[in-house]
Amino acid sequence: MLTVWEAIKQRRSIRKYAPDDVPQEMVEQILEAARLAPSGSNRQPWRFLVIRDREIRKEVCRMCLGQKFIEEAPVVIVCFGDLERYSSEAAKKRRQEFVDSGVMDTLSGRFADPSFTAFMDSLPVPPREQLITPMVANTYIAIEHMVLMATALGLGTCWVGGFEDPVEVNRFFGLPDNLVPIAVIPVGYPAGAIPPPRPRLTKEEILLKPKVKSAVGGR
Repeated sequence: MLTVWEAIKQRRSIRKYAPDDVPQEMVEQILEAARLAPSGSNRQPWRFLVIRDREIRKEVCRMCLGQKFIEEAPVVIVCFGDLERYSSEAAKKRRQEFVDSGVMDTLSGRFADPSFTAFMDSLPVPPREQLITPMVANTYIAIEHMVLMATALGLGTCWVGGFEDPVEVNRFFGLPDNLVPIAVIPVGYPAGAIPPPRPRLTKEEILLKPKVKSAVGGR
């Protein structure tokens, strides 16, 4: 198995898959990697559908703008974010988990103040539109865990985020609207040549330089 660093360097967006089946043990490892991902306040909003049936893969392909490689991959994982993980009931449960696991003892700043955390817990749940961004951000972390684990196992994947109509995805699978389709990840053995790495920005281009004056001798 590849190291994390090797997997990061070797990961590619694979759009051509061999027909070979993916062992269930590998699928379980990929899902376990997602399960162990971090998330804000341990909300863990990710939910997954694992699809092997070819006819259903055809339907997912159609719903994802007809990208043929989705149908060709032997395994397709449809990734959702669960808005119920942001409910008041879920928040209370997470708070108790923080206490039971000893996490509360490691907090600092205002979050170490019980009166502040009690105030935060008393706030109403934000409207749906305000929850979408953090839910998607947290779910993306779990998806990237899956992608890197698949790479480490010698499998190929491709992030697919384009849906013809996200509502149709829920309707097709009989899922409630608290589950929001976020991405589709085809998984399989790459066929043909592995694509070369795409250009990436240099470290100098992605590093920002602060414009504030130093607190020491900067006045």
